[in-house]
Amino acid sequence: MPPAAPVGPGARDWSRTRTSDATTPPPPVAAAVVEAVREDHDPDPAWPAPAPRRPLLVQGLLAALPAVALVLASVGGPVVLAAAVLALQVGLVAALLALLDAPAPRGSLLVVSAAALAADVVALTGDGGVDRLAGVVGLGLVLALLHQLVRRGRSRVTESLADTLLALVVVASAACLVALRLTDGGEILRLALTVAAGVLLVGRVGDALLPRPALVVGATRGWPGLVLSLLAAPGVALLLDDRAPLSLSPAAAVLVALAVALTVVTADLAVDLGGAELRAGARDARRVTALPPAAVLLPYALLGPVALLAARLVPA
Repeated sequence: MPPAAPVGPGARDWSRTRTSDATTPPPPVAAAVVEAVREDHDPDPAWPAPAPRRPLLVQGLLAALPAVALVLASVGGPVVLAAAVLALQVGLVAALLALLDAPAPRGSLLVVSAAALAADVVALTGDGGVDRLAGVVGLGLVLALLHQLVRRGRSRVTESLADTLLALVVVASAACLVALRLTDGGEILRLALTVAAGVLLVGRVGDALLPRPALVVGATRGWPGLVLSLLAAPGVALLLDDRAPLSLSPAAAVLVALAVALTVVTADLAVDLGGAELRAGARDARRVTALPPAAVLLPYALLGPVALLAARLVPA
Protein backbone atom coordinates (compact mmCIF):
# COMPACT_ATOMS: atom_id res chain seq x y z
CA MET A 1 0.00 0.00 0.00
CA PRO A 2 1.47 3.37 -0.97
CA PRO A 3 2.13 5.79 1.84
CA ALA A 4 -0.54 8.33 2.60
CA ALA A 5 -0.05 11.71 1.04
CA PRO A 6 0.94 14.41 3.51
CA VAL A 7 -1.88 16.61 4.62
CA GLY A 8 -1.22 20.32 4.46
CA PRO A 9 -2.90 22.90 6.64
CA GLY A 10 -5.35 23.81 3.86
CA ALA A 11 -6.11 20.30 2.60
CA ARG A 12 -9.46 18.66 3.21
CA ASP A 13 -9.55 15.52 5.39
CA TRP A 14 -11.66 13.19 3.24
CA SER A 15 -11.73 10.52 5.96
CA ARG A 16 -14.07 12.74 7.98
CA THR A 17 -16.36 13.47 5.07
CA ARG A 18 -19.59 11.70 4.25
CA THR A 19 -19.23 8.95 1.68
CA SER A 20 -21.43 10.76 -0.83
CA ASP A 21 -19.15 13.79 -0.62
CA ALA A 22 -15.87 11.89 -0.48
CA THR A 23 -16.58 9.94 -3.65
CA THR A 24 -17.22 13.18 -5.58
CA PRO A 25 -14.43 15.65 -4.86
CA PRO A 26 -15.16 19.29 -5.63
CA PRO A 27 -14.47 20.28 -9.24
CA PRO A 28 -11.32 22.22 -9.98
CA VAL A 29 -11.54 25.97 -10.37
CA ALA A 30 -11.23 25.84 -14.16
CA ALA A 31 -14.12 23.38 -14.44
CA ALA A 32 -16.27 25.55 -12.18
CA VAL A 33 -15.59 28.61 -14.34
CA VAL A 34 -16.48 26.72 -17.52
CA GLU A 35 -19.71 25.53 -15.92
CA ALA A 36 -20.64 29.07 -14.86
CA VAL A 37 -20.01 30.38 -18.37
CA ARG A 38 -22.10 27.57 -19.86
CA GLU A 39 -24.99 28.41 -17.55
CA ASP A 40 -24.77 32.09 -18.57
CA HIS A 41 -24.94 31.23 -22.27
CA ASP A 42 -27.48 28.45 -21.82
CA PRO A 43 -29.89 29.75 -19.17
CA ASP A 44 -32.48 27.60 -17.55
CA PRO A 45 -35.59 27.74 -19.80
CA ALA A 46 -37.74 27.69 -16.66
CA TRP A 47 -36.28 31.06 -15.57
CA PRO A 48 -38.11 34.05 -17.13
CA ALA A 49 -36.23 36.09 -19.71
CA PRO A 50 -35.20 39.67 -18.90
CA ALA A 51 -37.85 42.30 -19.46
CA PRO A 52 -37.65 43.91 -22.91
CA ARG A 53 -36.22 47.41 -23.16
CA ARG A 54 -36.78 50.15 -25.71
CA PRO A 55 -34.07 50.71 -28.35
CA LEU A 56 -31.19 52.81 -27.04
CA LEU A 57 -31.72 55.68 -29.46
CA VAL A 58 -35.39 55.85 -28.49
CA GLN A 59 -34.37 55.95 -24.84
CA GLY A 60 -32.04 58.86 -25.57
CA LEU A 61 -34.67 60.84 -27.46
CA LEU A 62 -37.27 60.28 -24.75
CA ALA A 63 -34.77 61.35 -22.08
CA ALA A 64 -34.29 64.69 -23.86
CA LEU A 65 -38.02 65.52 -24.10
CA PRO A 66 -38.49 66.71 -20.47
CA ALA A 67 -35.64 69.20 -20.94
CA VAL A 68 -37.36 70.68 -23.99
CA ALA A 69 -40.68 70.93 -22.13
CA LEU A 70 -39.11 72.53 -19.06
CA VAL A 71 -37.11 75.05 -21.09
CA LEU A 72 -40.26 76.11 -22.96
CA ALA A 73 -42.16 76.35 -19.67
CA SER A 74 -39.37 78.47 -18.21
CA VAL A 75 -39.74 80.92 -21.07
CA GLY A 76 -43.40 81.27 -20.10
CA GLY A 77 -42.47 82.42 -16.60
CA PRO A 78 -42.10 80.97 -13.10
CA VAL A 79 -45.76 80.05 -12.72
CA VAL A 80 -45.83 78.10 -15.98
CA LEU A 81 -42.60 76.38 -14.98
CA ALA A 82 -44.07 75.50 -11.57
CA ALA A 83 -47.04 73.86 -13.30
CA ALA A 84 -44.72 71.86 -15.55
CA VAL A 85 -42.60 70.81 -12.56
CA LEU A 86 -45.74 69.70 -10.71
CA ALA A 87 -46.71 67.49 -13.65
CA LEU A 88 -43.19 66.03 -13.63
CA GLN A 89 -43.38 65.39 -9.89
CA VAL A 90 -46.73 63.61 -9.97
CA GLY A 91 -45.75 61.46 -12.95
CA LEU A 92 -42.41 60.58 -11.40
CA VAL A 93 -43.90 59.69 -8.03
CA ALA A 94 -46.50 57.41 -9.64
CA ALA A 95 -43.73 55.69 -11.62
CA LEU A 96 -41.41 55.34 -8.62
CA LEU A 97 -44.09 53.86 -6.37
CA ALA A 98 -44.94 51.32 -9.06
CA LEU A 99 -41.27 50.55 -9.78
CA LEU A 100 -40.58 50.00 -6.08
CA ASP A 101 -43.75 47.90 -5.74
CA ALA A 102 -44.73 50.12 -2.81
CA PRO A 103 -47.58 49.00 -0.53
CA ALA A 104 -50.71 51.20 -0.55
CA PRO A 105 -49.50 53.26 -3.54
CA ARG A 106 -52.70 55.31 -3.91
CA GLY A 107 -52.49 56.80 -0.45
CA SER A 108 -48.76 57.45 -0.83
CA LEU A 109 -49.36 59.13 -4.19
CA LEU A 110 -51.99 61.39 -2.64
CA VAL A 111 -49.71 62.38 0.24
CA VAL A 112 -46.69 63.05 -1.95
CA SER A 113 -48.71 64.93 -4.59
CA ALA A 114 -50.00 67.29 -1.90
CA ALA A 115 -46.43 67.78 -0.68
CA ALA A 116 -45.27 68.43 -4.24
CA LEU A 117 -47.87 71.18 -4.68
CA ALA A 118 -46.83 72.74 -1.38
CA ALA A 119 -43.13 72.53 -2.30
CA ASP A 120 -43.70 74.26 -5.64
CA VAL A 121 -45.70 77.06 -4.00
CA VAL A 122 -42.99 77.52 -1.37
CA ALA A 123 -40.29 77.64 -4.04
CA LEU A 124 -42.37 80.02 -6.15
CA THR A 125 -42.82 82.47 -3.27
CA GLY A 126 -39.36 82.09 -1.78
CA ASP A 127 -37.48 84.42 -4.15
CA GLY A 128 -34.97 81.70 -4.98
CA GLY A 129 -34.65 80.37 -1.43
CA VAL A 130 -35.20 76.71 -0.65
CA ASP A 131 -34.78 76.65 3.13
CA ARG A 132 -38.53 76.30 3.69
CA LEU A 133 -38.63 73.08 1.68
CA ALA A 134 -37.40 71.27 4.79
CA GLY A 135 -40.67 72.20 6.47
CA VAL A 136 -42.62 70.77 3.56
CA VAL A 137 -40.77 67.47 3.90
CA GLY A 138 -41.45 67.49 7.65
CA LEU A 139 -45.17 68.01 7.14
CA GLY A 140 -45.12 65.32 4.48
CA LEU A 141 -43.66 62.94 7.03
CA VAL A 142 -46.56 63.69 9.39
CA LEU A 143 -49.06 63.02 6.60
CA ALA A 144 -47.23 59.80 5.73
CA LEU A 145 -47.56 58.62 9.35
CA LEU A 146 -51.26 59.49 9.37
CA HIS A 147 -51.64 57.57 6.12
CA GLN A 148 -50.19 54.48 7.79
CA LEU A 149 -52.59 54.85 10.73
CA VAL A 150 -55.70 54.91 8.55
CA ARG A 151 -54.64 52.09 6.23
CA ARG A 152 -56.86 49.02 6.25
CA GLY A 153 -55.15 45.73 6.90
CA ARG A 154 -51.78 47.36 7.52
CA SER A 155 -48.84 45.31 6.29
CA ARG A 156 -45.30 46.19 5.17
CA VAL A 157 -45.66 49.45 7.09
CA THR A 158 -41.93 50.19 7.24
CA GLU A 159 -41.55 49.60 3.51
CA SER A 160 -44.51 51.80 2.67
CA LEU A 161 -43.25 54.61 4.90
CA ALA A 162 -39.74 54.39 3.44
CA ASP A 163 -41.05 54.56 -0.13
CA THR A 164 -43.19 57.58 0.74
CA LEU A 165 -40.25 59.39 2.34
CA LEU A 166 -38.11 58.68 -0.70
CA ALA A 167 -40.77 60.19 -2.93
CA LEU A 168 -41.02 63.23 -0.64
CA VAL A 169 -37.31 63.92 -0.99
CA VAL A 170 -37.54 63.55 -4.77
CA VAL A 171 -40.38 66.07 -5.13
CA ALA A 172 -38.60 68.53 -2.84
CA SER A 173 -35.54 68.21 -5.06
CA ALA A 174 -37.61 68.85 -8.18
CA ALA A 175 -39.05 72.00 -6.61
CA CYS A 176 -35.53 73.45 -6.67
CA LEU A 177 -35.97 73.85 -10.44
CA VAL A 178 -38.57 76.54 -9.70
CA ALA A 179 -36.22 78.27 -7.26
CA LEU A 180 -33.44 78.10 -9.83
CA ARG A 181 -35.66 79.93 -12.33
CA LEU A 182 -35.96 82.83 -9.88
CA THR A 183 -32.24 83.23 -9.15
CA ASP A 184 -30.92 84.68 -12.41
CA GLY A 185 -33.86 84.81 -14.76
CA GLY A 186 -33.46 81.18 -15.75
CA GLU A 187 -30.01 81.30 -17.36
CA ILE A 188 -28.43 78.55 -15.26
CA LEU A 189 -31.66 76.56 -15.42
CA ARG A 190 -31.48 76.66 -19.21
CA LEU A 191 -27.82 75.64 -19.06
CA ALA A 192 -28.52 72.74 -16.69
CA LEU A 193 -31.45 71.40 -18.69
CA THR A 194 -29.59 71.64 -22.00
CA VAL A 195 -26.55 69.86 -20.59
CA ALA A 196 -28.74 67.15 -19.03
CA ALA A 197 -30.50 66.48 -22.33
CA GLY A 198 -27.23 66.43 -24.26
CA VAL A 199 -25.52 64.12 -21.79
CA LEU A 200 -28.36 61.60 -21.76
CA LEU A 201 -28.71 61.62 -25.55
CA VAL A 202 -24.97 61.30 -26.25
CA GLY A 203 -24.70 58.51 -23.70
CA ARG A 204 -27.38 56.48 -25.41
CA VAL A 205 -25.84 57.07 -28.84
CA GLY A 206 -22.52 55.86 -27.46
CA ASP A 207 -24.19 52.78 -26.01
CA ALA A 208 -25.77 52.02 -29.37
CA LEU A 209 -22.47 52.34 -31.25
CA LEU A 210 -20.18 50.78 -28.61
CA PRO A 211 -22.27 48.61 -26.30
CA ARG A 212 -19.32 46.69 -24.84
CA PRO A 213 -17.97 46.45 -22.25
CA ALA A 214 -21.22 46.74 -20.34
CA LEU A 215 -21.26 48.25 -16.87
CA VAL A 216 -22.79 45.12 -15.33
CA VAL A 217 -24.57 42.04 -16.62
CA GLY A 218 -28.13 42.93 -17.63
CA ALA A 219 -27.57 46.69 -17.96
CA THR A 220 -28.15 48.57 -21.20
CA ARG A 221 -25.41 51.07 -20.39
CA GLY A 222 -21.78 50.49 -21.35
CA TRP A 223 -18.50 52.06 -20.31
CA PRO A 224 -17.88 53.81 -23.66
CA GLY A 225 -21.29 55.50 -23.56
CA LEU A 226 -20.74 56.56 -19.96
CA VAL A 227 -17.39 58.16 -20.75
CA LEU A 228 -18.74 59.86 -23.88
CA SER A 229 -21.70 61.31 -21.98
CA LEU A 230 -19.44 62.88 -19.34
CA LEU A 231 -17.07 64.24 -21.98
CA ALA A 232 -20.01 65.79 -23.83
CA ALA A 233 -21.01 68.02 -20.89
CA PRO A 234 -18.31 70.72 -21.35
CA GLY A 235 -18.90 70.71 -25.10
CA VAL A 236 -22.64 71.28 -24.68
CA ALA A 237 -22.04 74.12 -22.23
CA LEU A 238 -19.54 75.87 -24.51
CA LEU A 239 -21.79 75.39 -27.54
CA LEU A 240 -24.71 76.94 -25.66
CA ASP A 241 -22.51 79.84 -24.58
CA ASP A 242 -21.49 80.38 -28.19
CA ARG A 243 -25.07 80.37 -29.47
CA ALA A 244 -26.65 82.27 -26.56
CA PRO A 245 -23.92 83.99 -24.52
CA LEU A 246 -24.11 83.39 -20.77
CA SER A 247 -23.22 85.77 -17.98
CA LEU A 248 -21.03 83.00 -16.55
CA SER A 249 -17.44 82.67 -17.65
CA PRO A 250 -16.67 79.64 -19.86
CA ALA A 251 -14.82 77.99 -16.96
CA ALA A 252 -17.77 78.50 -14.62
CA ALA A 253 -20.21 77.18 -17.23
CA VAL A 254 -18.08 74.05 -17.67
CA LEU A 255 -17.98 73.45 -13.90
CA VAL A 256 -21.77 73.74 -13.65
CA ALA A 257 -22.12 71.42 -16.64
CA LEU A 258 -19.88 68.78 -15.07
CA ALA A 259 -21.85 68.89 -11.81
CA VAL A 260 -25.11 68.48 -13.70
CA ALA A 261 -23.67 65.69 -15.87
CA LEU A 262 -22.51 63.66 -12.88
CA THR A 263 -25.93 64.01 -11.27
CA VAL A 264 -28.04 62.98 -14.24
CA VAL A 265 -25.71 60.14 -15.23
CA THR A 266 -25.82 58.76 -11.69
CA ALA A 267 -29.62 58.90 -11.59
CA ASP A 268 -29.88 57.34 -15.04
CA LEU A 269 -27.52 54.51 -14.13
CA ALA A 270 -29.37 53.84 -10.88
CA VAL A 271 -32.67 53.27 -12.69
CA ASP A 272 -31.02 51.27 -15.47
CA LEU A 273 -29.23 48.95 -13.06
CA GLY A 274 -32.37 48.55 -10.99
CA GLY A 275 -34.27 47.55 -14.11
CA ALA A 276 -31.77 44.79 -14.86
CA GLU A 277 -33.50 42.56 -12.32
CA LEU A 278 -36.92 42.85 -13.94
CA ARG A 279 -38.23 39.82 -15.81
CA ALA A 280 -40.79 39.34 -18.53
CA GLY A 281 -44.12 38.03 -17.35
CA ALA A 282 -47.03 38.95 -15.17
CA ARG A 283 -45.06 39.14 -11.93
CA ASP A 284 -43.04 42.23 -12.93
CA ALA A 285 -45.44 43.65 -15.52
CA ARG A 286 -46.38 46.68 -13.41
CA ARG A 287 -42.75 47.48 -12.60
CA VAL A 288 -41.68 47.05 -16.22
CA THR A 289 -44.33 49.55 -17.30
CA ALA A 290 -43.11 52.07 -14.70
CA LEU A 291 -39.43 51.76 -15.63
CA PRO A 292 -39.36 54.06 -18.73
CA PRO A 293 -41.06 57.10 -17.13
CA ALA A 294 -38.94 56.73 -13.99
CA ALA A 295 -35.76 56.60 -16.09
CA VAL A 296 -36.80 59.65 -18.10
CA LEU A 297 -37.97 61.90 -15.23
CA LEU A 298 -35.71 61.05 -12.28
CA PRO A 299 -32.53 62.73 -13.62
CA TYR A 300 -34.34 66.06 -14.02
CA ALA A 301 -35.84 65.90 -10.53
CA LEU A 302 -32.44 65.35 -8.94
CA LEU A 303 -30.46 67.94 -10.89
CA GLY A 304 -32.33 70.84 -9.25
CA PRO A 305 -30.44 71.01 -5.91
CA VAL A 306 -27.08 70.34 -7.58
CA ALA A 307 -27.55 73.06 -10.20
CA LEU A 308 -28.82 75.49 -7.57
CA LEU A 309 -25.82 74.83 -5.34
CA ALA A 310 -23.42 75.06 -8.25
CA ALA A 311 -24.95 78.38 -9.30
CA ARG A 312 -24.26 79.81 -5.85
CA LEU A 313 -20.77 78.39 -5.36
CA VAL A 314 -19.27 78.84 -8.82
CA PRO A 315 -18.09 82.44 -9.36
CA ALA A 316 -19.28 84.23 -12.44
